[in-house]
Parts: sequence; C-alpha cells; structure tokens
Amino acid sequence: MTTAKSKIEGLTNSWYGYAVFSALFSIFESGIGIFSIAVSVAGMLVSFIITYFIGRALLRKSSLTRGILLVLSGLFGVLGTLATGKAALQFFATWEFGLLAAIAYSCVSIYMNFKSFRTLMDSQVRAYFA
Repeated sequence: MTTAKSKIEGLTNSWYGYAVFSALFSIFESGIGIFSIAVSVAGMLVSFIITYFIGRALLRKSSLTRGILLVLSGLFGVLGTLATGKAALQFFATWEFGLLAAIAYSCVSIYMNFKSFRTLMDSQVRAYFA
C-alpha cells in the first residue's frame, strides 16, 4: 500500500529526474561545449539542492511549504499550458521546427507541475499534513 510519505518521496525523486532532463535539454539546446556543460551541471546541482530541501520540508510535514508549492505548481501549470498553446499556434503559423523541442520541454514541465499539484492534493498526503 502506498503511503503519503512514499508519495512525497516519489514526487521528490521525479523532480530529481526532471533536473537531469532539464540539464540534458539545456546542453543540447545551447550546444555541446565545455562552458555549456559546466553551466548545465551547475544548474542541475542547484536544482538537486533545492529539491532536497523542499522534499525534506515536506517529509517534516511543513504545511507552509505544501501551501506554497500548491499555489506555485497550480499557477505554473496553468501559465505553462497557456504558453505552450501559444507556442503551438506560433509553430503552425511559422512551421519553425525548432519550436517543437521547446514545446516538448514545456509539456514535460507542465506534467511535473500538475503531478506535484495532484500529489500534494491527494487525500493521504493532505491527512499527513493534518
């Protein structure tokens, strides 16, 4: 049986994976070079540190952290959806295939925000913070 704690840990692990995905996307988007690899690795490490502390705060039942994340994940999910839709319309107007990579990346970002929102609104997770 899945517990609230395991759901929070699973969400945290998903964000670690997203940090790796973002770093790889950044490398290929900006070109493979020593500087771009170093910047991407540094960004990934910063993302790991932030994810670690947010994950620990959630496991310590920080309602403030949960509340802030609910607002931010919902807001960024909606805004990301609108921006992705706008980019898709732009793609169909210009047929610029470089936009497809940005649209795909945006879709993954939207998925992560809605996954966070859904996990934090789960009945077991809400009871964990009560």
